[in-house]
Amino acid sequence: MLDGGWTSGDRRSYPWTVLTIRPRRRRLIAAAAAALVLGLGALAARPLLARAVRTRIEAAAARRGLVARIDSVRVGPWPPLRLSGVSVERTGRWRLNADTVEALWFGRTRLIVSYAVLHGPAGLTVAAESTTWDVLGVAHDALRVALRQPQAGLILSRIAGPDGSAWALEAQDLPVGRLLDVRRFDRPLLDGGTIRGSLTLTTSAGVERFDLDMAARSARLPALAGDGSEHQELGEPTDLAVQAAGSWRQTEGALDVPRWRGTIAGATLSGTLAVRDLDTDPGVDLSLDVERVDFARLLRTSALETPEKLGPSAASGRDDLGSASLAVRAQGRLSDPASFAVTQRLDFAPPRRLPPAIERLREDFVYEAGLDSGAVRAIDVSPASPDYIPLAAVPPLFLRTLLLGEDAGFYTHPGIDFREVPAALLTDWARGGAARGASTITQQLAKNLFLSHEKSFGRKLQELPLTLLLESALGKDRILEIYLNVIEWGPGLYGLRPAARTYFGREPRDLTPAQMAFLVSLIPGPVKYQSSFAHGTPGPGFRQLVDTLLAKLRSEDALTEEEYRQALDEEIVVQGREPRAPGAG
Repeated sequence: MLDGGWTSGDRRSYPWTVLTIRPRRRRLIAAAAAALVLGLGALAARPLLARAVRTRIEAAAARRGLVARIDSVRVGPWPPLRLSGVSVERTGRWRLNADTVEALWFGRTRLIVSYAVLHGPAGLTVAAESTTWDVLGVAHDALRVALRQPQAGLILSRIAGPDGSAWALEAQDLPVGRLLDVRRFDRPLLDGGTIRGSLTLTTSAGVERFDLDMAARSARLPALAGDGSEHQELGEPTDLAVQAAGSWRQTEGALDVPRWRGTIAGATLSGTLAVRDLDTDPGVDLSLDVERVDFARLLRTSALETPEKLGPSAASGRDDLGSASLAVRAQGRLSDPASFAVTQRLDFAPPRRLPPAIERLREDFVYEAGLDSGAVRAIDVSPASPDYIPLAAVPPLFLRTLLLGEDAGFYTHPGIDFREVPAALLTDWARGGAARGASTITQQLAKNLFLSHEKSFGRKLQELPLTLLLESALGKDRILEIYLNVIEWGPGLYGLRPAARTYFGREPRDLTPAQMAFLVSLIPGPVKYQSSFAHGTPGPGFRQLVDTLLAKLRSEDALTEEEYRQALDEEIVVQGREPRAPGAG
């Protein structure tokens, strides 16, 4: 008790204490009410703010020729802004999707993007799990953002001027291999390693220009021999670099790349590219120079093995496949494959020691052909075999027919003939598949002796050094002689002499011109074409192939006019088959 009988629980003796407490309570109540009103106002305004944000983003995208879509926009206390189901698209070219985009403010704007995927042409996708970006500057149409997480090292900027705009990408020791998942048709495409460099895209007066200067350490390229699975291997790490500059004029349909240069697996490549009238009748002028490529290293970079049939592998340190330099130039119009003029120069340096499997081909040997049943057929390529035919015993007209049908430049090219590539590629493109090849006779022999019949870029890449090894070790006549004794002419049927006996009951020297043209026309599809003469004589489609080849022989004066007419009129009857009824299709 205090003096005067007052206690702490007695307020009646001092009424002024109530007067000092009540104003404080009023202020607290007023503040709470104001906060409540503001909160309710903010809640009421959130839909309006969300619509405003959506409208502004979509309008900004439209000004740049883009289409933006957002599933939902959320405005709240934290995060202040959240976009879900974001899509930005340049119609027909690329589309960028993101699960969520959050905008925060820490003195500067920060964007957190969750699982973004860029969809490009030809099944290309580039995905990133989660990234954080700092917006370093925004002014009118200018923009500058920098990657903060998972690791700094990338800056994207846009600058707008009175005559156009420019986008710039700068990378500084960025581990892009860990940041991005690059795929094509949902299969791993590459691991970019650690990159540094820049890419600039500028647009002015209807002309888009680009300038690329990028280098990568420990990059890994796609496994060209992969099984196509999601977990297929990539090649061994290699350093890459590429510099390219050029322009695109859409109104003229003109693409110009006056210079480009790159390095891969220790090889330096350079060239030029010009395309005209892309929207009407495209014309192409391109050049490619390769300064010495080591084939064994190139195969390892592409996750390709040295073919087992060639002999010892890298484990024994004897996988030297030689090296080559190359210069190619091609000019022509895409609508006319025959218009392409191609020049080439190839210089091959063989290894100091040839693989044993190549050396043995200089002498008599046994070729083991794999049958569809999984069994192996042994073919004795030597005079001791009754099926063997030496080159000197092959009729000259048959050799002429073979070269016209399969490889007209056989005796003039170094095993690879790039002059046939444009026509083959354009024919395949027009037919929507691998309808025509550009393989030389030496390439076909390399495939038959050492590789599978799989049609893939990896197999073609393995084929290149094998072809050049055969050319350097054997010479043209020996290559042709082996080819005629080992290639397939039907199911389980190998070699010219067995083919002539099986189909016509004759030795090669006794074949007529029409029969020779029949056998050569059969080479591209010895199994596929069997149904074409199942009833004893070729159907119209296969007969057309034969007659076309006869016409080539006539144009080369390999046949007289009388011989040509007789060959056209000759009925080709395949031995052991039921004769086709007159007029049958």
